[in-house]
Amino acid sequence: MRGPDEDPSAAEPGAPVESAPVESAPAKPPAGAPRPPAEGRLRRAGRWIKEHYCTIDVRTLGLFRLVLGFLLASDCVRHWAEASWIYSNDGVLTNHYHLFHPSSGFNFSLYHAFSSIEEVHVAFALSLFCYLCFFVGWHTRLFSILSFLLVTSRDNRIVMIENGGYVVVNLITCWAMFMPTGRRFSVDALIRSYRERKERTAADLADRSRPAWAERPYVSGIVLLAILNLATIYYFNVVNKSGQIWRRGETVHYVLHLDRMVTGLAVVAREYIPFWAKRGLTWGVLVVEALLVAWILSPYGRRFTRALAMLAMWGLHGSFGVMMRLGPFSWFMIGWSFLLPTSQHWDALERWYRRRAAPRVVVYDGSSPLAFAIMRFLVRLDGLELLRFEEARAEAAAEAEAAGGGETRPELLEVRDPSDGRVFRGAAALREILQALPGGRFARPLVWALGLGAPGALLAVASRRRDAIAAFFGLTRPPRARAAAAEGPSPLAEKLARGRVIAREALVAYLGLCAVSQAINENKSVPALFKHPQPKIVQATIVYPRLLQGWGMFAPNPITEDGSISVDAITVDGRHVDPFTGLPPDLELTDARGLGLGQIQQDYFNRIRLDRNKAFRKPGLQDYLLRYHQRTGRPEDEIVAFDVYWVRDQCPKPGESAAYKNEAIPILSYRKPGYRPRPGLPPLPPARKEESAGN
Repeated sequence: MRGPDEDPSAAEPGAPVESAPVESAPAKPPAGAPRPPAEGRLRRAGRWIKEHYCTIDVRTLGLFRLVLGFLLASDCVRHWAEASWIYSNDGVLTNHYHLFHPSSGFNFSLYHAFSSIEEVHVAFALSLFCYLCFFVGWHTRLFSILSFLLVTSRDNRIVMIENGGYVVVNLITCWAMFMPTGRRFSVDALIRSYRERKERTAADLADRSRPAWAERPYVSGIVLLAILNLATIYYFNVVNKSGQIWRRGETVHYVLHLDRMVTGLAVVAREYIPFWAKRGLTWGVLVVEALLVAWILSPYGRRFTRALAMLAMWGLHGSFGVMMRLGPFSWFMIGWSFLLPTSQHWDALERWYRRRAAPRVVVYDGSSPLAFAIMRFLVRLDGLELLRFEEARAEAAAEAEAAGGGETRPELLEVRDPSDGRVFRGAAALREILQALPGGRFARPLVWALGLGAPGALLAVASRRRDAIAAFFGLTRPPRARAAAAEGPSPLAEKLARGRVIAREALVAYLGLCAVSQAINENKSVPALFKHPQPKIVQATIVYPRLLQGWGMFAPNPITEDGSISVDAITVDGRHVDPFTGLPPDLELTDARGLGLGQIQQDYFNRIRLDRNKAFRKPGLQDYLLRYHQRTGRPEDEIVAFDVYWVRDQCPKPGESAAYKNEAIPILSYRKPGYRPRPGLPPLPPARKEESAGN
């Protein structure tokens, strides 16, 4: 598969450059001048939209890939930690049962092919490998597609634990497939640079011209779609919150008392933040979300509005993330914000870093292929061009001759400060090189960790064994002759490239129309006049990969009823235990100070109690509970009876701190057929009548 760095659709000739936006209003035509034809106005409007909404700096795409890849890998580890009870056939929903009773009309998951816990571990290991490959930018296009397929498959494996955060992951990973995120800060970019530029002398190292594919902004409708989708999330999160609780400013109070969702920090916060401050925070959330729509979409002053949007998103979602167990929502929304930086931000960041860095001269052994290979690598990292390179061959020969000794090889590399002539060697040389590279001073701990805390000693070993290391890596081979200048693409190649661009943009336009249709149908604030039936192909396009568009966290009002699952199971030796905790069952929720449940567990509990999910209680949940003794390895833990309760209470009233109206609603009851208790043990209580705990 062709990598992203070879995508001919990267930009169009004459595409506007983001780093030089035109903020001033266009000059008015003189009075009496004929009005331009409609076709001309449409073209100017198209160019304006392309410049302001369809163009993105490739450095932004590279940074976005790094953040998204890290988040995908981290979220994979989070799910992997709970794979045994939620994704394997030893858990609450076997793959074969879900295949015959799918959660939705359009359901597909690669995880259905993995049954035992060992197989599921393999699936997660392969998934993590894909996410890490996407993170480093190796075969970026391929692994971006595989990442999208894997995250949507994981979601489809058990839709009951899906929340808005999972949908955000699906959407952002889908849009990333259409972007050349591997053009900068990636292994693909490094390999392509090595392939296109084959330096042989110090003069070649001094040539810092960058290829067009690494500098040219990317122009595509996918940029517009991704930015509009981000703004749409905040728009509907504002207009859908139309309830009285939001208007009275009581939402933060209720949210902080949802024990199944909150973290320990939220428990402390709800006890010390006064109610008037909670009201201010409630209204503040609405104001920030409304401002985010304007800041994200503003076509002018983006140097400031985009920066404000990023800071607001980090503050808003960072607060959500540390206060509530919402799964991936908060962190992937922060990740989405990394599509907002413009070329102006990169230029400002470069100027800021230049003021704090100092140029250095790297002197290397010109006779060593290993030293020259290191210099070629540093050239590709030196984005600010603060490093200069000099050969040390002539200097070493002169020193040896002056000393009257034999030939003495210079240091593999050393660094000189051009301002005062100071020379740095060993670990000090590496430190000086790092501080001149973009972000190098922040990467220093990583370099020192990779060097096992002794980079200077490792550099000394490499210097002593430079010839052997060069021979091992094949660096002693004579350089190839310079390749003749490549001719331009053939007419057929140009036609194929244009065809790929047209096909890509057509697919992006189709996905955009599907997203608009879904947003209209799924959000309650849209008038019924605009609701419409969707063709089957549109439904399949949306539901298979779970690209939903219903936005409204805690809308139109927040949840005022707290609840969780508690199991009263009786073991063969007469003990009462909750198999989910290993502790005696707790049927009282009003005294809770946070339940400590992760997002996966608390969302499963909240969904399995609903009547529409009864089909997943038997055999799924029931079989999982009956295998408790197999998980503990203790025969005395065999369960002979259990009752599953949805335990709920009402959150404290505004201005109060005590929950009230505790209820335990039985939703599943089991008694082992033909069971007779051991001598001295009481008979099993009669099975509880199952009741409805919600639709």
